[in-house]
Amino acid sequence: MSNLARIVVIAAAAAAAWAAAACSKDSSGPNLSGLPSCGPATLLTVTPMTLDDIREIAPLGNLNPPGHTFPTDHIYFYATSPGPAVPIVSPGDVRITQALLQKRTGGGQAELDDYGLDFYPCATQHFYFGHLASLAASLATELGALDGSCNAPYMTGGFTYTQCRKTVSVDIAADAAIGTAGGPTEGALDLGLVDNGSPPLAFADPARTNSNTLYAGCPLDQFVSDVRDSLLARVAVNSIHRTIPPVCGTVMQDVANTAQGRWYFDATSQEDHHIALVHQNWDPTIGAFSIGTSLPGTSATVLMFTPAASGRVDRDFTLVTADGKIYCYEPTNSSGHAFAQLVSNTQVKVEFFSVGATCGDSTTWAFTASAATFNR
Repeated sequence: MSNLARIVVIAAAAAAAWAAAACSKDSSGPNLSGLPSCGPATLLTVTPMTLDDIREIAPLGNLNPPGHTFPTDHIYFYATSPGPAVPIVSPGDVRITQALLQKRTGGGQAELDDYGLDFYPCATQHFYFGHLASLAASLATELGALDGSCNAPYMTGGFTYTQCRKTVSVDIAADAAIGTAGGPTEGALDLGLVDNGSPPLAFADPARTNSNTLYAGCPLDQFVSDVRDSLLARVAVNSIHRTIPPVCGTVMQDVANTAQGRWYFDATSQEDHHIALVHQNWDPTIGAFSIGTSLPGTSATVLMFTPAASGRVDRDFTLVTADGKIYCYEPTNSSGHAFAQLVSNTQVKVEFFSVGATCGDSTTWAFTASAATFNR
């Protein structure tokens, strides 16, 4: 088994064990009055999970379809396991502006409640925690009841979610108790940054990209240098450390006029139906089809390959243009193969064949009625 194949097997097991869920990222109308301007004096100072409790930190751009078909706009803190949930503390002097209670049902698993918090250390940097297993008693008291203002249930990733949000204004100090994360029922703690003081990322279709993703940044960059460096040293996926800059990963992978990036099957806002033709977050030299639920012949999955700089087999998505040609891919973690063609600068056609691990004679390549078309 090749090294890439081993990585694929490990990554698939991790995805099954820690399925990505819906994340809290809405903070409409926060009270930012009195917060300082963002700068060196407002950098976060404390690791939210002690270094001893961190097994690894998955970088930006994680792929876990169908819930996270597109590269994620947040990082993941994985606690050492197995074990109980571990303490989470405030990473700095911050103001909590919104609290979330999220209820998950379905998927053949027991009902699960978890929590999210939106917070600001300064006026333009919006951070959020997702998937807290519990809230500290002192903080829960300040926040009050969270079972009002609930959204209508929605489905993603095979689960049904009901989210109850509450706008608050609670100032807490660095190292104050937040709650817990990890443990037997939760996977990773999400940490995201929406940097409203920076230009938007250059997505090909910004109108279909939510504001938090448009302004996503690396949360680790906003810690003081010694804490930042200690956290960056733990950026890895299944013990495979990312070494190619930016070590914190990449959210925006769209490349205009090529096959690379996010593609949409229909008008739905959840990511389940769509597809991403991108690169892996722990090693951007690995190409990946991140497939949601709209490609016949396969369930939601990530198919990986080693990109080629020439030819029509395993051609890097960044080099696939609207040249009228079909390109074929031989994933290392599948017994099948895939076709992709950039029909125009805003449309790609993809088909997966579950049998035939090699592409064969290119003169026979042709799409069938099972091909799916995606747009941007």
